[in-house]
Amino acid sequence: MRNQKTPVLSGLGFLISLLIALAMTGTAVAAGDVRKVRLAYAGWELGTAIAYVGVDAGLFKKHDLEIEEIPIRDTMSAGIQALLGVDLLIGSGSPLAIFQPVLSGADITVIGSHVRQDHYGMGVASSISAVKDLKGKKVAVSALGSRSDLIARVILRRAGLDPVEDVNIVAAGLSPARALAISKNLVQGAPLSEQVAAQAKKLGIKMLEVRAVPVLTDLLVTTRSFIKRDEETVRRFMKGYAAAINHLVTRREESLAIIKKYFPNSQSGSVESMYDSFSAQLRPLPELNSESLQALIDVGSVVDQRTRSIKPTDVIEPRFLEALKNSKFLKDLYTEKVSL
Repeated sequence: MRNQKTPVLSGLGFLISLLIALAMTGTAVAAGDVRKVRLAYAGWELGTAIAYVGVDAGLFKKHDLEIEEIPIRDTMSAGIQALLGVDLLIGSGSPLAIFQPVLSGADITVIGSHVRQDHYGMGVASSISAVKDLKGKKVAVSALGSRSDLIARVILRRAGLDPVEDVNIVAAGLSPARALAISKNLVQGAPLSEQVAAQAKKLGIKMLEVRAVPVLTDLLVTTRSFIKRDEETVRRFMKGYAAAINHLVTRREESLAIIKKYFPNSQSGSVESMYDSFSAQLRPLPELNSESLQALIDVGSVVDQRTRSIKPTDVIEPRFLEALKNSKFLKDLYTEKVSL
């Protein structure tokens, strides 16, 4: 993995002290108005790869940003804690980690996210004609907070159901086990992957077709206090990040060469497969998807009922993306017309 030039942050007391120090000193500004940004990575996913490309290809430097990279060994929860000592975080793992700090009064906010459009069908008992008929029924997922759980909650909300109040969501294992549970009428519905859905149809299980479902893969997170203190730096970062997305999807060999530097040579084939998967998911901007965020809130409210009071708009700051959507900067990045 990537060389760690800076020690990994640890210890809440140290982080709080660092926050106080940063508040006193403000964001460092080098000669020529180059802004220094402390960027943490929590886990490895699409956003991390984009940032690596942005740093190594000099795309952030073009926007007068000097990036100090802070690797976090743990995933999202540790990354959120690290925001006490850094400016921006790119985090993968469970995005549920953002809600407890929000409920505790933390000023963290999401400025961008990546979503994968997953294609699932909803397997149902023979008595079910539409998703809305699952009200009061059992719907099986692999586990609380899993991908299938998030997908189920989006599908249910689209049908006008509250997945917390109207449906009994139960853990039943992977897709084949969920299909078996439907066949035995232990549950009346379950999201099934495309491959399993095709097999389920052959076994006589009714499948309801649903639109592709957005699932969050990773988040771009900062604090409202950092935005207030240095809004210009956030604007520059988002431009550099958008340029890195463009670089990754339009310059395959250059981007692969950057990513491969941080993996053993024996893994080069898997890195190429990962790159192809990443580039297929990418949009010109790291969108903020309200459906996928609401699904996270629904899951979080099962763990802590206070989470039900949170709305997607409470945890996002969309104006930096909005400013880029119809900008000349973004249009100039793409020679062909891109649907935003």
